[in-house]
Amino acid sequence: MQTDHVEEIQGLYGPFTLTERVVQKIWLRQDFATVGLLTVSGKTLEVKDPGRWNLQEGSDFKEARLIVDGVEIVGDVEVHFNVSDWHSHQHECDANFDRVVLHLVLHPERRNPNPVQTSKGHVPELLYLMPLLNRDLESYAMDEALLELEHQDELEWVAQFIEKPLAVRLRILRERAEARWQQKLTYAQQRLQDEGWEAACHSYALEVLGYARNRAPMLRLAAKYPLAAMRANGMNGDDLFAEEAAHWKLNGLRPANHPRRRLAQYLQIVQQQPHWPERLAACLKTFPQGEVCGSTSVFRKTVELPKRRTALNGLIFSGALAEQRFNTMVVDAFLPLATAAGVLDAFSYWIHWSPGDSPDALRRFLKHACVTNRQNPQSNGWNQGALALFLERGV
Repeated sequence: MQTDHVEEIQGLYGPFTLTERVVQKIWLRQDFATVGLLTVSGKTLEVKDPGRWNLQEGSDFKEARLIVDGVEIVGDVEVHFNVSDWHSHQHECDANFDRVVLHLVLHPERRNPNPVQTSKGHVPELLYLMPLLNRDLESYAMDEALLELEHQDELEWVAQFIEKPLAVRLRILRERAEARWQQKLTYAQQRLQDEGWEAACHSYALEVLGYARNRAPMLRLAAKYPLAAMRANGMNGDDLFAEEAAHWKLNGLRPANHPRRRLAQYLQIVQQQPHWPERLAACLKTFPQGEVCGSTSVFRKTVELPKRRTALNGLIFSGALAEQRFNTMVVDAFLPLATAAGVLDAFSYWIHWSPGDSPDALRRFLKHACVTNRQNPQSNGWNQGALALFLERGV
C-alpha cells in the first residue's frame, strides 16, 4: 500500500502541509494548463487519458495514454514532489515501476538530481507541474481540505482556539482573512493581465460554477469558448458537457450542482445578459467607496449592502443563481477582480459580504469560538479567516 507523502510548502500566510495525494488529484483531474505541453527534454506532450489511479503498490497511475512527439504511447505515470524522490524511494530497483513513461514532478530542485531510470534502464519523460498550475498550491490544498471538512462533525482544535482571549481570536482571524484577500487579489491581477476584463470575468464565473471538483473542465471550456462564442445562437449546455465527459467528477454532487445544469444556467445568463461583464463593472462603480468603520452589521446598514446585493444579482445574473452560489461568485471572483482592475476598492465589501458556500463545520466553529453572534453575524471575512486557519493546521 502506498504511503501519502507530505511536504511543507511556504504559503502566503505561513507554511502549510501539502500531501502528495493533492498533486496526484491535480494530475487525475488535469487541473492545469494542458495546451502546448513540453517535457523537460523538449518533446511535445498531449494527455489523452491520465490513467487509472493506483492506490496499491507500484506507480501512481496505470495505463495512461499519452502522445509524445506525435506518437501515442501507453504506460504508467509516477508523481513526486521532487525528481530525487524517485531515488529515495528506490524505484530504479523496483520492477513495479518499469512501465513508467512519464515522471510528473511538482517543482525543480536547486541541485541537479541524478538522472531517473527504471530497473530496465528506460528513462521516462519528465514534466514539471508547478509552472502549469491554474491556481496557487494553497488553493488546491484548500479544496482538498474543504472536501475533508465536509466529512468531519467538528474541528478538533476548536477547544484550543477558544482558550485564547476573544480579542486575540478576532485578531488572528482578521489577519488570516487579510492574507487570504491578498492571495486572491494577486491571482486576480495575474488573470486580468493575461486575459483582460471580459475574459477574466467569463473564466472566473465558469470556474466558480465548477465548484472544487470541476474547476478544471470548466476552465478549459472557458478558454475554448470565449464569451463572444457563448453568445452565439446554437450553443448548447449538453454539447459543452459532452466535450468534457471524461473529466467531470460527479460522485457526491447534489443535482443542483451538476455541471450540466450549471452550464445550461450560465448559457441562459449569457443569452439574457450578453455583455454582463460591462454591466458588472458599471454596477460596482456605484458602490460607496472608502472603508466604513464598525462591525459587519454597521457596514451592511451604512452601505445598504442587502439591497445592493439583490440588485447586483438581478442585474448581472437575472436572479438565476441561488443566494449562496452568487455570494461565492462575488467574494471569490468579482470583488478581487474589480479591485485589481481599479473598478472598486472592494476589501471592506469582501470582508463584510455574506459568506458563500462553506461547510457547516466552519459556521459551528465560528459560533463555538464566540466570534459570530447576532451583533457580529456570519461574514465572508470570518469564514476566510477560519478557512486559512484550517488549512494552516493541515487537518
